[in-house]
Amino acid sequence: MAGIDMVLVPPGEFLMGTSQTPDEMMRLFAKFEPKVEWFRDEQPQHRVIITRPFLLGKSAMTIGAFRDFVTATGYVTEPEKDGKGGWGYDPKAAGKLFVGPEPRFTWRHTGWEQTELHPVVNVTWNDSIAFVDHLNQHAKRSSPKGQLWRLAREAEWEYACRAGTGAFYYNGNDPEEFYRIGNCVDGTWNEKWPNKSAISGKSGFLFSAAVSQFQPNAFGLHDMLGNVWEWCSDWYGAYDAHTSPIEDPAGPASGSSRVLRGGSWLDYAIGCRSAYRYYFGPSNRLYNIGFRLLCELF
Repeated sequence: MAGIDMVLVPPGEFLMGTSQTPDEMMRLFAKFEPKVEWFRDEQPQHRVIITRPFLLGKSAMTIGAFRDFVTATGYVTEPEKDGKGGWGYDPKAAGKLFVGPEPRFTWRHTGWEQTELHPVVNVTWNDSIAFVDHLNQHAKRSSPKGQLWRLAREAEWEYACRAGTGAFYYNGNDPEEFYRIGNCVDGTWNEKWPNKSAISGKSGFLFSAAVSQFQPNAFGLHDMLGNVWEWCSDWYGAYDAHTSPIEDPAGPASGSSRVLRGGSWLDYAIGCRSAYRYYFGPSNRLYNIGFRLLCELF
């Protein structure tokens, strides 16, 4: 299937979460007018060991690769099937830039120009799992060992994102330098829609960007931060509920929401940090949520 380039991520260990207290983070990121609750679920910082290598998508899933899946299977996404649609950009909407859910907005149409190399959005967690299931069915037919395709666990995602770094971003601690590695609300946005929380650097993008336009991290992964949020496999829960085992944690056994990681083109740099966590129900859909594949190695 076109558009699925994978990168080998070696085993290793790291400190997951944020070491600074919420009050310290409030002071460090005062420019963004944060709320203290944004930081509470990043603690306690804890040691995690990833025991086995795995393959992770070089970028988020592209529209082109998702279109191949839909063409091959006839799959209909949840926003299309339930008739509610997704969210998108409408410059004519009174008092709003982004509207939804509406049937006119789906993974096929967001209201801004996209190519086959843009990350697919307006897909639910359930839609991403349907894609994964399709790949696993094909793998079982083509290989006696098979390949276990899935979404990354939250711990795997943060480990891969950090790529050996302990800073807020994989290029350091300065949010003003974020535009070099990712797509967020920045100087490009600020020129069209003034916002005092935008960083000054200019990525050149108002909306989502085609994948792999920014500097990769040390593992060779692109867009781990910014551009689009990425669904993880875990149910969402507080760290104190699932910090054990230390090795290869898989998150809570149950829940109501799935973890999202990475931030997006519609978020401030504060929300695009390596440790930042968010969550939505598995049927939620938005113009800035996509997914990235993981493949286990046997």
